[in-house]
Amino acid sequence: MNRTKKSYINAVLLVITLIINFMGAIGLINGNSQKEVSDRYFTLITPAPITFSIWSVIYPLLIISLIVMIVKKNDSYYQKAVDEISELFWISCLMNIAWIISFSYLQIGSSVIFILLLLITLLLILQRVTKIHDGKRFLLPLTFGLYGGWLFIATIVNIAAWLVKIEWNGFGIPNMIWAISILIIAVSLVYTILSTNKNAVFPLPVAWAYLGIYLSLRSLNYKGEYDILQFVSLAGMVVLIGMAAIQFYRNKYSILP
Repeated sequence: MNRTKKSYINAVLLVITLIINFMGAIGLINGNSQKEVSDRYFTLITPAPITFSIWSVIYPLLIISLIVMIVKKNDSYYQKAVDEISELFWISCLMNIAWIISFSYLQIGSSVIFILLLLITLLLILQRVTKIHDGKRFLLPLTFGLYGGWLFIATIVNIAAWLVKIEWNGFGIPNMIWAISILIIAVSLVYTILSTNKNAVFPLPVAWAYLGIYLSLRSLNYKGEYDILQFVSLAGMVVLIGMAAIQFYRNKYSILP
């Protein structure tokens, strides 16, 4: 298949993905909006609703990226990009759609599988983007760095929601201890991923989600019950921003080295 066809398939699949996401967001799929399902299986690490506005950054960046790959079809960098990431991008769109549908139909266990596959696909795309990086371009590293970082934390929250659905008792360990542990482990995992893909923006969506977790806990007025968890979420946010800043410096003030 030639690059032009691949580029247009990328665009068509993204449009379909956006339509399905919009339908899921307003409750046209099974009568359940994503927020309603999320509220039904609320966890201590579920970010505040405002946090999900990050999609208003990620999706426009994806649209711009695909348009640029079509318009600059004679640019060797974007030719490599089309060759390297198209098939993986198709899989990511299909997994995104499958996640929206399964989540809307309250099939949380299935949605965990789809979002894990989506995350893995995005991490593979990030590897490919790093592989073809020429030291000058920032659009694709920015786009997929933010997308991958957000899906990383979304996957963790999705797994937590599934545990709520199956009424897992956490081996008798208090929910707050589990929440704190998850936040700490997540920071460690981000560090591990960052050491591999070197993408300086990858930790930022996770930091944004940690701020959302803090805001969510404050808005629910737990009257001091989860002060430690709020502190950990803010501390995690600071650490994640620090990771991004250090990587940006190591990359000589660039998203990728």
